[in-house]
Amino acid sequence: MRRSIQAGPGSSMFSRQGLPLFATYLIWGTGSGAQTLGRSLFAFELSNSIFLVTLIFAALGASRIFSAPLTGFLADRVGRKPLAVIGAGLRGGASFGVLYIDSYAAFFVLELIGNTGVAMWQTTSQVVIADMSTPENRGRAVAMRNSSMRLGQLIGPVLGGFIAVTWGLPQVFVVNGVSKFLVMFITLYLIGETRPTRERRPAAERTSLRADLLPIVLSRAFLALGLTTIAAALIGQSMVQAMFPIAGKVDAGLIESEIGLLITVAGIVTLLCSFPNGVLVDRLGRKMSLVPGLLIAAGAAVVLSMMDGFSIALLGMAVLGMAIAMTMGSTQAFAMDLAPDDKRGAFLGLWASFQSFGSAVGPLAAGAIAEFWGFGTAFIAVAGFLVFCALAMAMFGPETRARSRRDAGTSAGTPGRE
Repeated sequence: MRRSIQAGPGSSMFSRQGLPLFATYLIWGTGSGAQTLGRSLFAFELSNSIFLVTLIFAALGASRIFSAPLTGFLADRVGRKPLAVIGAGLRGGASFGVLYIDSYAAFFVLELIGNTGVAMWQTTSQVVIADMSTPENRGRAVAMRNSSMRLGQLIGPVLGGFIAVTWGLPQVFVVNGVSKFLVMFITLYLIGETRPTRERRPAAERTSLRADLLPIVLSRAFLALGLTTIAAALIGQSMVQAMFPIAGKVDAGLIESEIGLLITVAGIVTLLCSFPNGVLVDRLGRKMSLVPGLLIAAGAAVVLSMMDGFSIALLGMAVLGMAIAMTMGSTQAFAMDLAPDDKRGAFLGLWASFQSFGSAVGPLAAGAIAEFWGFGTAFIAVAGFLVFCALAMAMFGPETRARSRRDAGTSAGTPGRE
């Protein structure tokens, strides 16, 4: 708890000090990848309702709207490490609790508890990456984080599909529980505290939370960031986690192992594209990846709307995997660029609430459309929204590459400037 990384930003990101951090992303991704398959299918078994399945995802996103900003605020006050440990423990305990329930309501409550832990860990992990990187290497740092997690997510769905077929869906949650307790142990004993000391910024330059964040939040940059963040959450939550497993089973006649394999295919493509995209983001800018990525995701949604068998599903998920690599890392780097140094936790926590909003509203809206008009219509609706967000980023999003974090925040908060 007391060990602190005192080196300058970015100096330890790709050294041995970063290895335990990247290991936690790998392990976390393995458990979460297994539960990606198990959550929607297990909820469908308990409720037999597509809408109630997407209601879980919506509720999980809604809970993060409040827990993520609070976590970010506390991360600036008490440090990143304690919140990461508590978050991993909550998610792990809730996953093991699934073994002892047999109703949709109980599963709903456990997922809300576990998701509070997810919000705590995800928010603090984003802040740690921002602490340890600079605008010049941030795209690659985020890509390494996402690649580590994606590598685990390649294993998770296949492992989850095998376990579900062999021992039943509840056992899939055991994988997630074990992974989260391992993350908790590594964070507790192998990862140092990265919260900057107050001495890094002169006392005369320290301002209030409102004075630091309000100009940025009211800027065009934050508007573009918010829309892009909602869109990126929509891709992951609505298309991959909430809609695809059930659409694949109901509309395309896929079995659990095939669904898990296709999610893994998307993960492989994302993994292969993540680091090259990180290099692109660092060299050419965030928008050069964000705008095309959103348009590619829209194309993938159109392909999935026509899914009637394994081949079309394979094409759609492969294209979607590339889009995820382009949008996820670029959005994260964009947000980190805008965050003020000594209010980084609060800013990224607030930004995470937009992720949560997309995770809450997206699956609920898509689920309602799918319930009454079918999955094809739901995928087309998602595609339309993604095109809208791409246009908004192209028109209003400033380029933050290679700016200092303070300059990025000042420029973003000045009306009429890019």
